Amino acid sequence: MVAVLERTRNRLDRMGGVAFLAGAGMAACFAGLLPLPDLRGPNIGAFLAYFLLAGAGYISAVLYLRRGRRVSLIVIWAFAILFRGLLLLTTPTLSDDVFRYAWDGHLLNLGVNPYAHAVNSPQLDAYAIPIRELVNHNWMATPYLPAAQLLFGLVARLSPQNLLGYQLAAVILDLLAGWLVMDLLRRLGRPAAFVLIYLWNPLVVVEFAQGAHVVDALMLALIALAFWAVTRARERTPQAGAYGSLSALALAGATLTKGLPLIFAPLLVRRWGWRKSLLYAAIVGSALLAFAWGAGWGLGGELNGVGVFGALRIYLEYWNYNSGIYHWLETGLSGYSSPGPVPVEAAYLPAIRAARTLTGAALGLATLAAGWLAFRSDRSQTGNPADKDLTLLRLAAFVAGAFLLLTRVVHPWYVTLLVLYLPFLAPVEGESSAWGRFTWPGIYFSLAVGLSYLTYSDPDNFREFPFVRNLEYLPLFALLIWAGWPKLAQWLTSMLGTEMRRARIKRR
Repeated sequence: MVAVLERTRNRLDRMGGVAFLAGAGMAACFAGLLPLPDLRGPNIGAFLAYFLLAGAGYISAVLYLRRGRRVSLIVIWAFAILFRGLLLLTTPTLSDDVFRYAWDGHLLNLGVNPYAHAVNSPQLDAYAIPIRELVNHNWMATPYLPAAQLLFGLVARLSPQNLLGYQLAAVILDLLAGWLVMDLLRRLGRPAAFVLIYLWNPLVVVEFAQGAHVVDALMLALIALAFWAVTRARERTPQAGAYGSLSALALAGATLTKGLPLIFAPLLVRRWGWRKSLLYAAIVGSALLAFAWGAGWGLGGELNGVGVFGALRIYLEYWNYNSGIYHWLETGLSGYSSPGPVPVEAAYLPAIRAARTLTGAALGLATLAAGWLAFRSDRSQTGNPADKDLTLLRLAAFVAGAFLLLTRVVHPWYVTLLVLYLPFLAPVEGESSAWGRFTWPGIYFSLAVGLSYLTYSDPDNFREFPFVRNLEYLPLFALLIWAGWPKLAQWLTSMLGTEMRRARIKRR
């Protein structure tokens, strides 16, 4: 009996030990979602229970990995594919964005510019299909930028009016991002198994395989490609210049999905040089110009949601959901107590503008500071190239985190951007854990943000709950303080020591 138990334990250790058991438990949780006809409404409690149980398994696997235990890449990828395969058997219900994707792709394949008319415009009646009736915010044209539109068109061509096509596309792009993360880890001398931190994250699995957020999946894949290519560009090979151009091309493509990846450009411009930086700008500008032709820019005039930036103007003017620092600034400055956004009315406009200015300035400063630190790291004569690449990716994690803390809208799938960088924060043996401690605030937030789906528990009364925001952000801030305390204490000690030395010199 003892021998049998020993053989079983050894076999389990070879397969990944606790991580293997955690993966099996997570698979059971995702399988538990299959019988649910809709993950919103009355089923939201069941969804969140399975989601958080999967999160507990995920944390167990990450802890096992962080203790230096071996987990086979075959096991990691097998479970990653299994998780996603299970959720591909469901119909997207967590979000209705997929109907907009399908409608835009339908129009593009008919030669109609998706920016030219609102979805409910009578001028589009001749192109109507059943999905048109399900598109959210149908009083405006599309908010998605040209790279996303090209993907919608491709999926619509290959799989007309079939939502599974968008789920499959999101999963393929998601797994591509995972492969690029894994290869980057190898090239930086990190354990490739750290890719588990991305591939097994329940939020990533659910938002792409179930929610079909193909825009964000495309964005993550292109961002990962941009950083992968820029690290290859430093290699002394004949292809180095081509890799640099690929990096600029990839980040341009990512910027042309949602615009957000623009915040990573300051990290890369020094490595690109002025020619590739111009290439980046030229690609973005040319693509926008091509779609603005005939539809307009939508930058001025009536807020009707028409034009390349027409819907984005409405988004930037009125959208406000599940934010942290911005929400508390807005309510504090306005004096308007609300679990959700402060009304955009004349009485509150000064406070709203002040909150937007403060958070926007803070994000701009964080982005520029990260760019300056990346510039200083790259210019340094000390340190090996792999360490500089690792610093670059960790600074990107800082920028992504700053955006999520300061933005006005935090839908759950937005947080996948931060998860992309978490594998690069984990320390290896003999390395300082200063960066590694920040893995845990990111993991916590990626799970806690799922609670915001409680907004949709009542289909007839969408609303935010104060306790949800508190559960999301207050522990997050505490974890961020815990993660940064060693560095902060070191800085304070250094400052205090300097002041004491100055005081002694004055007494002399």
